[in-house]
Amino acid sequence: MKRYMKHLSVILLLVMVAGCAPPGPATAPAMPAEPAAAAADTSAETSGPAAPAGGTVYRALTSEPPNLDPQGAPHSGLSLVLPYLFDTLVVLDLDNSVHPLLADSWETADDGKTITMTLKSGVTFHDGTPLNAAAVKFTFERFQEVGKASPIYGGIQQIAGIEAVDELTVRFTFDAPAANFWSTVAMPYAGIISPASAEAAAAAADGAAVLVGTGPFMLEAWKAGQSISLVRNPAYAWGPDLVENRAAPHIERQVFTLIPEASTQLAALEKGEVDILFVNNPAHKRALEANPDVQVHEAVLNSLIYLGFNCQKAPFDEPAVRQALSHAVNKEEIVQVALGGLGQVADAPLPPTLPGYSAELRSHALAYDPAQAESLLQEAGFQRDAAGKWSRDGTALTVVLLTSTRAPNETIATLLQSQLAAIGVDIEIQMLDSKAVMAATTEGAFDLLLWRYDWNDPDALNIYLGSDRIGSTNRVGYSNPQVDALLVQGAQEMDKAARAGLYVEAQMLILADAPWQPLYYPVDIIATGKRLQGAEVGYMGRLLLNDATVAD
Repeated sequence: MKRYMKHLSVILLLVMVAGCAPPGPATAPAMPAEPAAAAADTSAETSGPAAPAGGTVYRALTSEPPNLDPQGAPHSGLSLVLPYLFDTLVVLDLDNSVHPLLADSWETADDGKTITMTLKSGVTFHDGTPLNAAAVKFTFERFQEVGKASPIYGGIQQIAGIEAVDELTVRFTFDAPAANFWSTVAMPYAGIISPASAEAAAAAADGAAVLVGTGPFMLEAWKAGQSISLVRNPAYAWGPDLVENRAAPHIERQVFTLIPEASTQLAALEKGEVDILFVNNPAHKRALEANPDVQVHEAVLNSLIYLGFNCQKAPFDEPAVRQALSHAVNKEEIVQVALGGLGQVADAPLPPTLPGYSAELRSHALAYDPAQAESLLQEAGFQRDAAGKWSRDGTALTVVLLTSTRAPNETIATLLQSQLAAIGVDIEIQMLDSKAVMAATTEGAFDLLLWRYDWNDPDALNIYLGSDRIGSTNRVGYSNPQVDALLVQGAQEMDKAARAGLYVEAQMLILADAPWQPLYYPVDIIATGKRLQGAEVGYMGRLLLNDATVAD
């Protein structure tokens, strides 16, 4: 645990510096390590006196997931709950190193086209069936069939073949090396599913059957529109080496309580009604930091908040129009006014915490320049009328900005509205819940989009801007064959420096095309109440509760 806490302290310090200082040269962490072989002690470990068992932890849930299928469409609520129910083959530490979870060891062929894994023995799913190579094979073959809406679908599709060599050995083969394989299979969406539960769920007409995994908690109850309750998995004995307690959690139960409004969530934490809260509202962060009954943990989520343009809808299908509106955006004002300085102005589609970010991209960013914005609109054929508004061929330039109700989106949207109004472009703000926004963008029913992504690999560019993801995770409908080719190369390049260079080159093209105007890199925190002790923030902001206890 000391090793783990050391990583945590270093990373959090870097985030605090990045969030509070002006943009400066940044050094990205190493790509996820891909050892030729790895092994772990599969026995449960506990050091020191036994921790008190029992108690219930309550966590605020902003948006209820549509289901608990790891292979479904991305959803903030889904990704929050999944890691407790479904284990993955491997996990990543804060330094991007790969650690065993359900896989005990692995070997990679010299050409990078074959990875052979040995699974841990004695692991069982929540339904009592054993984890074996057949279950892993079933999981990934099912994913290739039904997981098209998933953000990791592209990474899964790179797997050309899966073979159950014997009871505990599974072999993955690829047509080309897959540089993003480890980051893909470490995501909660890659949780291993019990084949028996999938068969039962497919046969259940009333939806009563659910998919199950091997995670430290099991589904106890789901009250639609209210809460999702998980109960401790008493058989759990295969936790990762990132935690001291690799056996069943000390906590008896987790309850995810649906509380959509951020201020209500804050009040619930302060009153002790919830124990865990994700916070990205600067005012709430400051209030919690001043509360002696609350512990604040900063989280590195590799995130970007951006303004996206509907690249398949006129006039935003024209790069010049997208560039013009991008030049009207004052990012510094957004960070200072909307965030109280708790964020870093973004200059690239990848955050500084991911390989592939480079300070040289700053010179390619579309900086705040209202005069250039107006000049580009004129070059695109727009003219101002007597009221100062823009139109072309008798059609007014009208814009609807779509975003979710999650804080601080309303404040940011209002600032964007003011900034574009200053150059004569009126914006109507439309705020919907996250599920409705995702539906609208999938259908292309928007002009501008204020949105966010969190990802653990530079393949995020392919997931969110690749042509083959249009209609799913590529919400802005952007397509550039040159960018696509670079992203395919990046996914296959095993040399870390060469791979990073490909993503830098791709970002130069993306910045010129302006499907997004990157706004800022956020500083996010997880706040915990005084009842909860021993919780740790892990990779991508996951709260590790293996060692946690509740003091009632």
